Amino acid sequence: MLYRVNVQAAALERALADVGVSTRLHGATRFFDLREVKEAVMMLKGASVSIIGEPLFKTVSDVLRSLGWTQEAPEQRGALRDRWESLNALMGLAEASPEGTTLVQFVEELLARQAGQHEPTMAAVTLATLHSAKGLEWRSVYLVGLSEGLVPISYAQGLEAIDEERRLLYVGITRARERLRLSWAPSGQGRGGERRPSRFLEELRTRSRDGAARSTS
Repeated sequence: MLYRVNVQAAALERALADVGVSTRLHGATRFFDLREVKEAVMMLKGASVSIIGEPLFKTVSDVLRSLGWTQEAPEQRGALRDRWESLNALMGLAEASPEGTTLVQFVEELLARQAGQHEPTMAAVTLATLHSAKGLEWRSVYLVGLSEGLVPISYAQGLEAIDEERRLLYVGITRARERLRLSWAPSGQGRGGERRPSRFLEELRTRSRDGAARSTS
């Protein structure tokens, strides 16, 4: 989910949390730099020295349970749920390990992932600004807040500044590999008065109509 300014992230996080959808803020702390993940890897490394012959799933689950992980996700949102998501991602890596994988081998894989920042896939919606999305791609992208004052941003004055905002929107549109959704809202949190849809939306509609007309002529 992409948006223009950082302040929009908080409202999006709350709205998604209210319907039970986890989020991950792009540009935040990397997975293997998270405190709970570093702690879990350290404990698993220690366990690999003293525990031999125990099934990988049991050892990993025991270690993660000692750090607060449970099989069921907590109902609470915020930091507690974020911590659980991180530990659960580690549990997911253990479950996906080939049969017969030892704890030593699993820890070696985690350390290799840590060194290469090869992060596990987490079931969460990525939240990112249009600027931070440059160079990235997702299968599905939702571009939100496409209203005047946000896209283009209110302080963009003059043709050059507006063109830069138009290019920024193009960056967001081209982040989607398969599905793209664009949206705007007539009102928003913390801003008085009614909003109007971004002028760029009409431009996109015009280009779409022109392209369809050319393809049928």
